[in-house]
Amino acid sequence: MKVIDVDPKLLRDHAKASIHSGKEAWIHMEAEFVGDIDGLMNTLVPGVPYAYTIVPQVMEDGSVKSPVISTFEEIRECYKFVRGRSDLLSNEPLVDIRGTWYNFTEGVNRGKVRGQDKTTESYTIAIFPGAQAKGITGELVWAKYPKTILGPRVDGEDAMLEGEPARRLLMAQHNAYLDGWRANDPDAILAHMHDGVQANIRNYVDDTGTLIGIESKDDYRTYLKAFFGKYEVSKVDYLHRVMQDWYLFAEIRVEMRDRDGKELAFNSADFFVPARNNRIIVQTGHGTDLA
Repeated sequence: MKVIDVDPKLLRDHAKASIHSGKEAWIHMEAEFVGDIDGLMNTLVPGVPYAYTIVPQVMEDGSVKSPVISTFEEIRECYKFVRGRSDLLSNEPLVDIRGTWYNFTEGVNRGKVRGQDKTTESYTIAIFPGAQAKGITGELVWAKYPKTILGPRVDGEDAMLEGEPARRLLMAQHNAYLDGWRANDPDAILAHMHDGVQANIRNYVDDTGTLIGIESKDDYRTYLKAFFGKYEVSKVDYLHRVMQDWYLFAEIRVEMRDRDGKELAFNSADFFVPARNNRIIVQTGHGTDLA
């Protein structure tokens, strides 16, 4: 008797892709523990546009900088800097989502500063986009910071939420974000974004395969207006979603048509980080090729 009659081939292909993405991400993590730069570089898929945001910064005034790194040489220099100042000893995944084309983790890292004996722990979230081939194509990272330091202080700002109220607000904000995409409405998408939002997302306007680094709400609006000038979104659904009080992660499916009527779609995987006034100050993610 059939009870759950999902196509076995669909299940097999989905499982194969998900296991592959998780395996390649962990191979990369094991190279991080060793700390050998050449070994780390060997975990990258060769010859593709890369997507790296592994050195985000929170400035003294609460603003955020999250530079995008996209070339092999830039990534090597970045690893030399990061692994040159600290050793990553272990990573304990508390959330581990194996998408068919990425791996998302929330984990506890154990590490120490080079030349010191003290071991410390930190929480990070990371997206490792991948491909059918061996390796990863990106490493999109955010460390957990005290919410009190995220975002410049402004008069009349909303009281900072934590715990369950913050998680519920993040879910409501993401629902409004999705509704904005469904309505093809830039202002609705940006309604809960911080004025200084840092958004590193795939550039579908120029379709370069790279991320575009957005550094304000106004910049984001300009990008979205160009996007909706090129495409009309017809359907948006989320496939995976998880939220803590300091981030929300989601994979979504967007179906649309270009202005010539050609039907297209992509999946995107992003994390969203709220500031002290509960507005989103960081959005980082990647997306699949248009097809």
